[in-house]
Amino acid sequence: LSVARQLTESLQLHLNMDGSQSKRRAIELLDLVGIPSAKARVDDYPHQFSGGMRQRVMIAMALSCNPRLLIADEPTTALYVTIQAQILDLIRNLAKDFNTATILITHDLGVVAGMCDDVMVMYAGRVAERANALSVFGDPSHPYTMGLLRSVPRLDQTERERLLPIEGLPPDLIELPDNCPFHPRCGFATDKCRSTRPTLHAPASDGHEVACWHPRGVVASD
Repeated sequence: LSVARQLTESLQLHLNMDGSQSKRRAIELLDLVGIPSAKARVDDYPHQFSGGMRQRVMIAMALSCNPRLLIADEPTTALYVTIQAQILDLIRNLAKDFNTATILITHDLGVVAGMCDDVMVMYAGRVAERANALSVFGDPSHPYTMGLLRSVPRLDQTERERLLPIEGLPPDLIELPDNCPFHPRCGFATDKCRSTRPTLHAPASDGHEVACWHPRGVVASD
């Protein structure tokens, strides 16, 4: 299907536009997301666009009906670093222009640090930690979050310092345990972690929530 066909379909279905109206709006959207010569390219096919341009077209499609929420799932995967930055800037600016909230799903912690106000760290399909971005990066509470940050190269890291991978393997998502799913890989695990699944709670009054019996690696004595 051509880009025009894919863009105009939702405009006609959800906004009751006719063919000419939806075509004009499709061109406007392509121009808005930075597609050069949008009017000439609107009838092109996806294979005629670069990866970065295809991502821009997808953003145009996502915003075409003025959504209240934009969900961006790995929007920078397989793109060059410079193109990644352009796409992230585009999402940020358009979300502001359209007054649209954005949920960004990514494994790239650099993207999270640069884009997000609030962060939810997921493990085995559940929320392991939830807080504002500054708190998560500056004072991580869950051992999994701590492990993720230790495994990322830092600018202040010396040549002799090695990255610390998280040992072990993720659990089988088909048969999730009733205890803490991270405990086989956690250096702070106790019998309580092996027997009971922790719930998401805020140990302090700052609203920083964590699903861990020993947040920040603090193991209380019985």
